[in-house]
Amino acid sequence: MNLGIVIGSVVCTVKTPTLTGRRLLIVRKIINGKPGGTVIACDATGEAGIGDTVYMIGRAEAALMLDLQAPPPSDTTIAGIVDPETLVG
Repeated sequence: MNLGIVIGSVVCTVKTPTLTGRRLLIVRKIINGKPGGTVIACDATGEAGIGDTVYMIGRAEAALMLDLQAPPPSDTTIAGIVDPETLVG
């Protein structure tokens, strides 16, 4: 499971047409309960925001989740937002 916390967003003046309308967010990975490195992820939910804990999918599956017919160039996609009540620490 790939978890992370949204810490910001990316603004692009030009991007590939298959990414048009997709939000790009900066996510700090959570590795073994501790903050890890950051990644840029496409938001498939359209709802993730700063401070949200999110579930991410990587590799080829990340792009396929966005569009099966014309997958955009995405290595990481936000697939869901984790409810705070479900986190056990």
